[in-house]
Amino acid sequence: MHTISGRGIRSVVALLGAGLLVGLTTSCSSSSPTREYAVPSDVCGTRVARSLLEPLLPPGEKVSAQPTSSVGVKRCRILVDGKVVLSTSVEKHAANTSAGDVASSAYGVEPTDTRADGGHTIYSKTGAVRLVECPGSASAQSTVWATVRTSHDVKASSVRDFVKGYATAMGEGDACRALATQGHA
Repeated sequence: MHTISGRGIRSVVALLGAGLLVGLTTSCSSSSPTREYAVPSDVCGTRVARSLLEPLLPPGEKVSAQPTSSVGVKRCRILVDGKVVLSTSVEKHAANTSAGDVASSAYGVEPTDTRADGGHTIYSKTGAVRLVECPGSASAQSTVWATVRTSHDVKASSVRDFVKGYATAMGEGDACRALATQGHA
């Protein structure tokens, strides 16, 4: 059996402390991922404040958007470095459709998630749905809903704020008129 003298113990402790200090210094000085792209000011042509979009986008080098549409639905996918990180849609539904109905078929949000705005919004840290107010062009037979989904967890309040701003922008734009002339999704 080996015994370590007081001086030997101090040397071992000093070496362990030095190793810990180097490890902490290295982890503190390592650069965290950064956002090298400019945050867009629109989502596939719909103007949205950068301050609402920025918290939903991860670090990366390049951002792009892919718009698609079909009868009763307009979609937009935001990609960072080629990977889909945010998806939005604006969909036409029957007049009696509730936020819970839309959330039950949307990805990233459940009908039991947090509700806001008199029940017109349901949101989580990965998705949200919100009623789009269509002034003047609203049909008594349909409603328009905005949905958003992220590929990663973010603050639920950021998702709520984004879907509210996005739905407002869609209501003020041509989305309501365009969807009103199409059939149901």
